[in-house]
Formats: sequence, C-alpha cells, structure tokens
Amino acid sequence: MTKAKTPRPKQQIKTKAKPKERIITIPFSDTESEEEAANILAKEIPEWDSLDKHERTDLTRLIRASDKSGTPTKIKLARKPDGGGYSIEPAGKCDLLALLKLQETFASNSIDPVNARASELLKYLGSVNADNEGRYNAALSFIESMAPQNQAEALLLVQMYVTHDAAIRSLSMMGSAEWVPQVQTFGNLATKLLRASQAQMETLAKLRRGGEQTIRHVHVDNRGGQAVIAENVQTGGRENGKIDEQSQTTKAVGASATLLSQDPQGNGVPIPSREGATAMQDARRDKSRRA
Repeated sequence: MTKAKTPRPKQQIKTKAKPKERIITIPFSDTESEEEAANILAKEIPEWDSLDKHERTDLTRLIRASDKSGTPTKIKLARKPDGGGYSIEPAGKCDLLALLKLQETFASNSIDPVNARASELLKYLGSVNADNEGRYNAALSFIESMAPQNQAEALLLVQMYVTHDAAIRSLSMMGSAEWVPQVQTFGNLATKLLRASQAQMETLAKLRRGGEQTIRHVHVDNRGGQAVIAENVQTGGRENGKIDEQSQTTKAVGASATLLSQDPQGNGVPIPSREGATAMQDARRDKSRRA
C-alpha cells in the first residue's frame, strides 16, 4: 500500500509594492488682497496653521509666482505597438494647447522642427536608459525656461542639455571607478564635455548679443609697467560696420584724432636737418694698421 504524497506548500514570492505617487496641488489665489489670499490658502493648505508668519509670506509669494508662470510644457511617452520604443504624445486636457506650447518651447511655427528636436532628445535619453516622462519633461522645462528666440537657439539648447547630462554621467562614472585608468578616462571625458558646455553657453550669449564685440583700450605706464584699462567700447553687432573706415581710429572714443603725415602722398615724414651741414668725417680706423 503506497502512501499518498502530501502536497508541498506553495512558495510565496514577496514583491515590493510600488511606492504611491504623492500628488501636491498648488492652490489658485487670484487676488491682490493679502487677507483674501490668506483665507484661500488657509482652506486649501492643511499645514497652513502650523506655519509661522515668514513661512506663510514665502508660500504666498511662491504660489503667486507659480500662477504667473503658467502651465509648463509636458508630454506623455506611449509605448509603440511593435515594441520599438516610445512615441511622444501631448499631455493635458487640450491637445491643441499642448501642441502650441511645444511649438513655443522649440521656437517654431510648424510641427516638423518640433518633431526633429523632440526625437533627438528621446534618442539620447533612450541611449542612457533614461527615456521616461520625468527626465523628458525636465529637458523640456530647461529649454522652455531659456525662451529660445529662433530655431538656432532651440537646437543649441538641446545640445546644451545633452552635453551637460553626459558630463554629469562621466563625473558619476569617475566617482564609482575602481582603477586609475578608468578614473583618468572618465575624468578626461568629463573635462572635455564641460568645456564644450561652456562654449555652447558662450555661443548662445553671442547669438543673443547679435555679434557685438568689446574693445578694451589699455594704457601702459612704462615707469611702473602696470596696465590700466581706461574704458570699454561696444562695437560691431548686426548693424554696425567699420568705425570711420579706419582700423586704428579713436574717434569712437573721442580721445584724440588720427596722427597725420606731413606728406599727404604717404612718402613718410622728412628727417629735419640744417642747411649747409658739413659732411661726416671718416672713421678713425679707415685704413688697416697691419705691419
């Protein structure tokens, strides 16, 4: 007679529960009266009574600033049916509003440049396993805060975000590296990326200045050998050309006029001499003294 096998208890696998997202709603206080704003916020914010006077003032100021800034540009990432990545979709209740805000963010009045810049950001974030809505919307927030005036600035801002992110990743890899060659490799890469990021910022500043140049006039005191910066002159720009058609003129500053030659034909300044000057005597040793 065989004994019946007792079934083994099923093994229980514990899974970590996903942390619940905490949603914080910013109340709307469209009033200029401090008393009315305080009454509205006291009803909408549970922690209002526990705040002191300074904290309530700061909170009221920040809420009003948030109201004036408007709704930030946001997108949703939807997985493609074929599993080949994500597609970008407008976020919010109104697709038209989301689309127009994307066009404003990338300084374009058509959808094609928006798709191009959006795809570039998504491709980079996917290459570093950061293709999620949080990281993508953070990139959009940076570009929107810089308010590009044209598509060239929008393209440069995309490069700036990507370059900065790559530099931070290189620094993180350098910090976690265990061997000296790895530290050197990631350190050199981070240095190059940070230099490129700084150059991109300078390029953006030049674009917004319109090619303006700064000329510094330096006066050197020969007695002490110390250089003194006298003044700065702003020249160039989109509308400015040569200064009085002379490369060395000082008329823009008003310090002095250009030095004129006595010969208008440009033959040089003549050497002054006396009339009837005698010829120069021969040198003492005009003949050899060899024996």
